[in-house]
Amino acid sequence: MSDTPVVPPSPYIIREFNDRGTLWLLEDPASLQDFLRILDASLAEDLDFTQAQRINRSFIAADLQKLESDLIYRVPYRSGDSEVLVYLLLEQQTRADDLMPFRLYTYCGELWASQVREWTESRRPAENRRLYPVIPIVFFTGRERWEEAIALANLMDLPAPLRKFVPSWETLFLNLQQTSPDMLTQFSSAVGWALRALQAERAPVEDLERILREAMAGIEGLSDDQSGQWKRCAWFLIQLVYHRRSSSEAPGLMGLVRTEAKRSKFHDAQEEVAMQSYAEYLNEIGEARGEAKGEIKGERRMLLRMGTSRFGPPDAITLTKLEAIQSLEILEELGVRIVKADSWSEVLRDL
Repeated sequence: MSDTPVVPPSPYIIREFNDRGTLWLLEDPASLQDFLRILDASLAEDLDFTQAQRINRSFIAADLQKLESDLIYRVPYRSGDSEVLVYLLLEQQTRADDLMPFRLYTYCGELWASQVREWTESRRPAENRRLYPVIPIVFFTGRERWEEAIALANLMDLPAPLRKFVPSWETLFLNLQQTSPDMLTQFSSAVGWALRALQAERAPVEDLERILREAMAGIEGLSDDQSGQWKRCAWFLIQLVYHRRSSSEAPGLMGLVRTEAKRSKFHDAQEEVAMQSYAEYLNEIGEARGEAKGEIKGERRMLLRMGTSRFGPPDAITLTKLEAIQSLEILEELGVRIVKADSWSEVLRDL
C-alpha cells in the first residue's frame, strides 16, 4: 500500500492541535485503516483503502463542529462492487455524551440525504439508486469512563414490545483512556504507537520518555513503502509533546524524538533539516509566549494595585474579568482609564 505524501502544515505545525492533531494523524487512508484494524481487524482487511475517497463534511451543523470532529471516506468493499462510508467521529468533550446515539442517527441520515440529493441532481435512474452502508466509529479521548453502549434505545423508556420500532446499528467505539496499551500497539502500526503516546500525554515525564522511545522503536518495523506513516507518526509525537507538556519539559521531549528519529532507516537529511528548523521555530515561539505572558501578568498586577488603592479590592466577578484578559493592549488601555474612573465597574464597563 502506497502512502499519501506527508507534508506537515507550514511551518511544520499542526495548528489547533487539540482539535486537529488526531484528525491530521488519521486523515491518510492507510492510517485510518490501521485505526479500524485495532477495532475490527477482519473488517479493515475487507475494505480497499487504497481506493478510499474523502467526503466533504459540510452538512455537519456549525454548533456541533465545536464539540467533535470527523472524517468521512467512501471505501470500496473488496468482495463485489459495493462501497461503504467509513465515518470516524472524534469526540473531544471530557465527559461521555449521552446524546451520542441521537447525533450518530442524525449524521448518518444526513449522509444518506446528501446521497439522495446527488441522485436527484444527476437524474440517476431508479434502478441504480443504492444507499451506501455507513460504518460509524466513535473515538473518545476524554478521561471519564463511558460505560453505556451507543444505542438510540438508551434515550427512551421502552416497554419490550416497542423496542422493535427503534432504529438500531452497530457502532465501533474506542475509548482511548480505557483501552489497554497492548491493544493499541498489537499490530505495530504507526497509528497504534501514536495513540499510545497520546494516551500517556499526562504521564510523569520519565514514563512518557520511555513510551516515546518505545513508539519510535515500534514504528521502525514498518515497511519501506510505509515511510509516509513513519513521518506522520514522528511529526505527531513532536507536536504532541510541544502542545501537551510544559514549556520546561517540551524541548527535551522533542529532542528525544529527534534523536530517535536520526537512528531510523526512514530518516534523511531533508527530514533532519525540517525537524531542526521546526524545533528552533517552536523554541522562538515558546520564548515569545513566555515574554508576553510575563508582560501581561505584570500589567495586570499593576492594574490591581492602582485600582485597589482607588476603589478598594475588587470583588470576585471583577477579579474573574481581569484574569480573563490576555491582551496586553487592553490591559494598558485599562491602565489609562483607571486614572479617571470612579469604580471598578467603570473601568470594566465594556468588558
